[in-house]
Amino acid sequence: MRFVLVGLLVGWGISGPGAAADAEKAAVVPVREVIVAGGALATCADTSPRACATPPEGGISSPGAAADAEQAAVAPVRELILAGGALAMCADTSARACATPPEGARPATRYRLDEAALLRALEPALWTASGAPSVDAVAALLGAARVALGARAEASEGIDAATLEGALAAVCPTAPCAAQSFPAPWSMLLDAERGALLAALELPTVAADAGRVRERAYPARSKVAGGVRVLVAFVAAAKVRSAGRPRIAVVTASAFDSMEPVDFYLSLFAALDADVVWWPVDAAVAAARFEAQDCDALPRLRLERLQLSQRERIYPDLAAEQERFCRMQPTSMPQVDGVFFGGGDQWRLRQAFVDAEGRPNAWLIALQRAHAAGRVVVGGTSAGAAVQSGSWMLSNGSVEAAVRGSIQQALPPEPGCARGDRCGGVAEDQLTLWADGGLRLAEGAIVDTHFSERARELRLLLAMQAADARWGYGADETSALVLREFADRREISAVGEHGGWVLHRPAGQRDAALAWYLVPGATLVIAGDEVRLALDEKVGRAKRPPRQPVANAFEAGALRSLAQRLAWRCGDGLSLPAGTARAELRCLPGHRSWSTAGGLNGVGPLALVLRVGATHPTGHRP
Repeated sequence: MRFVLVGLLVGWGISGPGAAADAEKAAVVPVREVIVAGGALATCADTSPRACATPPEGGISSPGAAADAEQAAVAPVRELILAGGALAMCADTSARACATPPEGARPATRYRLDEAALLRALEPALWTASGAPSVDAVAALLGAARVALGARAEASEGIDAATLEGALAAVCPTAPCAAQSFPAPWSMLLDAERGALLAALELPTVAADAGRVRERAYPARSKVAGGVRVLVAFVAAAKVRSAGRPRIAVVTASAFDSMEPVDFYLSLFAALDADVVWWPVDAAVAAARFEAQDCDALPRLRLERLQLSQRERIYPDLAAEQERFCRMQPTSMPQVDGVFFGGGDQWRLRQAFVDAEGRPNAWLIALQRAHAAGRVVVGGTSAGAAVQSGSWMLSNGSVEAAVRGSIQQALPPEPGCARGDRCGGVAEDQLTLWADGGLRLAEGAIVDTHFSERARELRLLLAMQAADARWGYGADETSALVLREFADRREISAVGEHGGWVLHRPAGQRDAALAWYLVPGATLVIAGDEVRLALDEKVGRAKRPPRQPVANAFEAGALRSLAQRLAWRCGDGLSLPAGTARAELRCLPGHRSWSTAGGLNGVGPLALVLRVGATHPTGHRP
């Protein structure tokens, strides 16, 4: 069934002033067009392999006009796979996700507090943040922990993370500290400062033959299949763009240490039958390449920009690869069929592609052009998906703070700042947005992740209102939303264990949006001012869901639970308290519902409404 976006919320008591007129103006959602002009000399080079009789080895692709024009001639599909995080993949360091434990797994990281480690930890560049402890205070903290650990502190085999952090947390240089009159030094450190300290004390993980031990992933052994299905879908989308085995580049710049997850992702995609390379970009390499123009400065820039000490000690091969990449002076991206962004911190990731003035660097321009031309599929999980926002980018904040009205266009606060009263003017749970967006591949939309599991539906609704964004995508954990954009339409579907939400906020609406909860088995098709749900032929009817007692909209899975019930039986709608407000979900005319083989229901369109100041329930309680 087709329906028109105009006026769907009118008549439900949730239309704003002039909403119908504004919605009519905004009804047509434009699809991005790629206009290419110009030409190029057919000279064989790394950046123009198509001009070569035999392709150069290790060449770097160019987002040149000729290549884009060639792709545009076949009406490419722009494809984006947004995973909600927690893909639950079996690996050496995540054995709990494995149905059968891996043999000979990579051991956990260990640490040592010897003299060399203390010198690394006391590097002044690590302790420059506002309110950071002095180098002398850090020395006192480490000295006390060293005494408490005794001989274990300098043992050749090192100590595990839990033992080390326990010793650091127990340090209390004065008696009042023990009585909690003053905070312990460890509690005053930001998360990044704690990470910097541990990185400085880290021991290399080496095998008997002195080679570095690499982490391995075993997707076929994963207990939960949903995350594997997400990555299989990504590899399949890359294969469509490949003449043979798909070639994938992984970006790990959102991790605290961009080198730490590299082995995992290389092993993971190799196990999924892809050729995979690391695209070794991060904020330090970007600064070396585009600001300092000095690759010799990489170790110093890792200290200053990433708070990481001597990564060449721990990952000598990866540090050398990153340095070679920098010295090649690449202004483009690897020649691949897909680019996958790992999870972590979207703000940290963004700094690898955007300069201090908000201008995209050459790497991002190349990626944007390749994606717009349909030459690469782009995927990401958690922060790697959230950073794709094309409208304002979510960078921090709880749903409770958002509903209280604590929304600010600002840099995100430092994680852990509340422990030491170091947050400044932005509370640690405050909803912060960045108006310049992320990498802007999800055009016109805000992307959020860990969605139903962290009850982020109202957070996204309020972020869309603050940014005046029309579209919002919220992917659940172990799941993904797949966006495929054609010249005349956009298609959105779900893959994985659960699904995800699509929100549309017509112009003029406040505190309300159209909402679809998508699970596998249907595709949301957006063509101009029309939206329709296309159900698969073998899709099942919505089933009565198991009863999930929830008390408020801030509970994990609360609004997803309501959507499950509405898919089975609409009635007069359902609502839940949300602090001093109330969240409502109602079926709208033309809604459709379906069910997966596992019994999870999809439904839409619904009206998602936040009634501020509501004190009495409306509709039915779950």
